[in-house]
Amino acid sequence: MKTQTALAVLLKGLIVAQVHPGNAQANSSQQVWAYRLLQGSTFLDDCRICERLTMPLPMRGTFDLVLLEDTGTVTRYALSNISFTASAGAGTQARVIGDGTYTLISPGPAKPFPEMTLLTSINDSTNAYVFTIDTNAPVVDRAWPLLQVSLIETQQATLTQVYHMDLLAAPLREIWFSTASGLTASKWQSPTNRISSGDVLSDSGRMVRPNGELLRKLGIMPGIPEIGIDAVDIARGGEIFFSLNDDVFSETLGPIHHGDLLSEHGKIVKRNQELLAAFKPVDAGLDYGLDAVQIMTNGEIYFSITTNLVSPQIGMLFRGDILSDQGLLIKSHQQLLSRFHPRVIDHDYGLDALYVWPGGEIWFSTEEGFTDTQLGPIQPGDLLSDQGFVVFLNLELTSAFAPVEDLSDFGLDAIYIVTDAIPPAPTPRILSIKRASPSGDISVGWNGSGRVFQVEKAMRVTGPFLPTSSIVPDLSWIDFGASQTNAVGLYRLRQW
Repeated sequence: MKTQTALAVLLKGLIVAQVHPGNAQANSSQQVWAYRLLQGSTFLDDCRICERLTMPLPMRGTFDLVLLEDTGTVTRYALSNISFTASAGAGTQARVIGDGTYTLISPGPAKPFPEMTLLTSINDSTNAYVFTIDTNAPVVDRAWPLLQVSLIETQQATLTQVYHMDLLAAPLREIWFSTASGLTASKWQSPTNRISSGDVLSDSGRMVRPNGELLRKLGIMPGIPEIGIDAVDIARGGEIFFSLNDDVFSETLGPIHHGDLLSEHGKIVKRNQELLAAFKPVDAGLDYGLDAVQIMTNGEIYFSITTNLVSPQIGMLFRGDILSDQGLLIKSHQQLLSRFHPRVIDHDYGLDALYVWPGGEIWFSTEEGFTDTQLGPIQPGDLLSDQGFVVFLNLELTSAFAPVEDLSDFGLDAIYIVTDAIPPAPTPRILSIKRASPSGDISVGWNGSGRVFQVEKAMRVTGPFLPTSSIVPDLSWIDFGASQTNAVGLYRLRQW
């Protein structure tokens, strides 16, 4: 993650811009990653001598992880801005705030030994509750950058009350996605509160890109209803790649098929036949669909298809497999679900959305739901991990929109994760800061090889810098609030 800053001074309607580069990662000891708790994080108020029934409460929340030191054998982090909430049903039952430390010790070729200590307040208590790793809990080996630890309270613990926390967390700022069916957002007013399966949404409760803007440059005849999307990824420079649910005709590009990878800039990035060429399918002229896609940092494209095909060198390829445009079977549908326990085991449930973490863990959704003999019903819109757990329920992803529809699942056709874990791109460059007349709003334009961007603003050089824009896949943004003040503003650009 790298930044660029620009100082804009408003003097009687004139903007004097001084631009100078800044590097948020020049000092690696100051890397800050925003983490969020996932499904499976719990809080338990236990009694060692009581006969009362104790049940772990689902817990959600956030914290920042800051790299302090990396010697090669010892890596130390600080946990700051801890804010966890545990509840079951109506009302909050426990709120945890505080900070702490996390250390990984690598004595040799063996796996790093983790240490974690949290100093917290619970429900605004003046007592200091200290949590350390519970050595009696099973050790879970989770590939970096995901974290999973079991903690136990040590300082204030008594025979009648001891707190436990299980933390399962990932470095994510937002989840962008599309649904398989539309919904009506009660948080907005009619008639603009209708969301289609072709819109790109954020789990923060906003629309990242409406369907009309995605399709605007593709030359599709006007008057065609909104078209659902079936795969999404963000390329360098904020360019959105996607596929469509249906075949359409473009007046500029000709036939566009379900399996083609498209760009919102109005071009076909890869025809379906190009994606599959290395597999040498028996019937190479067919379109086999494109249900999920991710472009890896080396340019390799991971994807899934909607129709099974036969490859002479590999054999049958299924709609639930992860494929590579290099002609490789990355992971079969059986391998993706190997840590789950579907009641019907010899079945391909399809693959509808895909995200591969740098450590190799894969998050995905299936086209069909299934019943897991240990976890219960799995909806096709639930976000799953190949490690065998549900990351987010579908209704949790859509909850910020407060859907009017009483559905248990809206589907999950595409996903993109905004995370600090991706390799940093070269420093972005702010190109312009202009004042619009007569409104007085300020337009900020930039160029960068990040995938998504956010503008931060401060009223003085010393800060604090606070987000003033949403995270966007764009190269410009308008500060509509600037017209209300005639003061110095310092803008800083962040990219991921």
